[in-house]
Amino acid sequence: MTDYNDEEPHYLLDSNIVSEIIKPEASFNVIKKIAEHNSDCAICAPSLHEMLYGYEKLADGYNKTFLGKYINDDVLDIFKVKNYSEKACRIHAEIRVKAEKIGKPVPFSDSMIAAIALANHMVLVTRNTSHFEAIQKVSGLEIENWFE
Repeated sequence: MTDYNDEEPHYLLDSNIVSEIIKPEASFNVIKKIAEHNSDCAICAPSLHEMLYGYEKLADGYNKTFLGKYINDDVLDIFKVKNYSEKACRIHAEIRVKAEKIGKPVPFSDSMIAAIALANHMVLVTRNTSHFEAIQKVSGLEIENWFE
């Protein structure tokens, strides 16, 4: 098991986990896990980008206002944002090369998110576990799916 620093979050939430919170029929398991581990959760800059990109694409109106308020008043107030640091950058490059060597090239954004989790000794929480299988084969990435 990873040796965690008690002051830092243990779980890095992928955007599909954070966006689940505001769905009309949100997964009970996801909501329960976030409530249980709230202070131990963070998001990363690429996941924040995904949310902001979705926000910017929306036409002006209720949905855009609601999403903007959720991002600013909830997501950014509740979760720390982990950045793409030099350490993450180095891990990211290593992951991509190792995955290519085993014939399993990985998408840039998924491997970037995984590298941020690894650089911060965090468990990546995502619904898209299959997106990270090749990365797990070439690194010590820990993943949890809170939808299960």
